[in-house]
Amino acid sequence: MIEPFTLCLALNIYHEARGEPLPGQIAVALVTLRRANYDKSKVCSVVFKRKQFSWSIHHPLPIKEKLAWRQSVLIAKAAWHFHDFMDGATHYHADYVYPKWADSLTYLGQIGNHHFYRR
Repeated sequence: MIEPFTLCLALNIYHEARGEPLPGQIAVALVTLRRANYDKSKVCSVVFKRKQFSWSIHHPLPIKEKLAWRQSVLIAKAAWHFHDFMDGATHYHADYVYPKWADSLTYLGQIGNHHFYRR
C-alpha cells in the first residue's frame, strides 16, 4: 500500500520527469517537497494546486510506462532522505517553455530538459 503523500509525489515525478535522468527526477521530487515544506500532509495539495504542474490540470492521466512508474514510486519513498543538491530550488520548467516568473527568480541550472530556480 502506498501512502497518499507518496502516491502524489510519485505521480508528479512520473508525469513531470519520467524521461529525465535520475538526478532530474530527484530534483523534481525535491522541488515538490520544498514547496510542501517537507510536510507530508501538504504534498498532495502542492501537487494538485491550480496551475502548479501542467499534468495535474488533466488528472487523472494513465500510467502507461510501468518501469518508469516503479522508479517514480521508489524515488518518492526515498526523497525525504536525499541531500538537497538543488540548492533550495523552488521552481522548474521544461526547456521548451519560458514562463513569466523565470526572470524574477535565481537561476540554478539545468538537469536534462528542466531548468531550476530558487526564490
